[in-house]
Amino acid sequence: MNDQNLVTALDDDFHAPGDDPWQTETCWFSFNVPERAMAGWMYAWIRPNMKNSGGGVFVYDPSGVSPWELPYFQYQHCQPLKEERDLRDFTFPQNYSVKMIEPLKRYELHYQDREHIRLDLQFDAIMEPHPFPMGDPPFVSSSHFDQAGRVTGEMMLRGERIAIDCIGVRDRSWGPRLDHRGSRLGYSFGTISEREGFCVFVLPAKLDADGFEVIYHGYLLRDGRRTRIVSGSRSVQRDPSTNHITAMHIRALDEEGRELVAHGTALSRMMMSVPRGTTLNTFLSWSIDGVSQHGHGEDQDVWRYDQWRTAIGALRK
Repeated sequence: MNDQNLVTALDDDFHAPGDDPWQTETCWFSFNVPERAMAGWMYAWIRPNMKNSGGGVFVYDPSGVSPWELPYFQYQHCQPLKEERDLRDFTFPQNYSVKMIEPLKRYELHYQDREHIRLDLQFDAIMEPHPFPMGDPPFVSSSHFDQAGRVTGEMMLRGERIAIDCIGVRDRSWGPRLDHRGSRLGYSFGTISEREGFCVFVLPAKLDADGFEVIYHGYLLRDGRRTRIVSGSRSVQRDPSTNHITAMHIRALDEEGRELVAHGTALSRMMMSVPRGTTLNTFLSWSIDGVSQHGHGEDQDVWRYDQWRTAIGALRK
């Protein structure tokens, strides 16, 4: 990213890593099958100065929450990284491949793990990438952008052929990311169509005067036009026995004063553990601005392990 408010075709490739051993670059695409309450990720990261890579592919639905209960879960923490790499046509060590067809717009995605799963997908952007300025919460020391797009193709899952035709989100980030310094973070997105959707970031540990989580940043896609969300709040409902999210409500304003009102209802979820902590991923059905047509999306509920233990302990009391 050449400045904080512009994403260019150069950002389709890996970035110069500098000298920090913890410099981390990520490449994530999401997809879903709404009629089956099913969602999935294709995700990878590299640490070029450590010469390693990790990440994985996940598919979850109402059949389970823990990794070993899911339709498919594979995650690698430390794979060797080859010296020559170009993200515009690259296969990560865990066999997840990305090929740029049209800069910042179209990508081919592939993955196969023996007879367990095969993914052949295409991502076609429905909006330009939305950058999040480095220095503002939650991206204090890294660069990041999000982009919604239509995902089409096919998944072969344990012998079953499943058509994919949905709207998902991809993101990219690059900057220092330490395994031993996690924090609370909320990341929610939902999309009704190629013209209507949103994405917001919150720091759940910091509440406003009314006790709601503060929205720090995000985008609003309305009538096919993307604007920046500049303020708002989020309330979250949780199952008192598990701490799992069951619903959430979002109210926000964009830079033009337009209001977003969105209500999400949980359809399925999964837990993912990494060295930094644990993330509760929730697939949601979204009602946006009172429109009768519902959309879909996800919430990433990020915790340090000690924070999750504290929350569960409070519930049990």
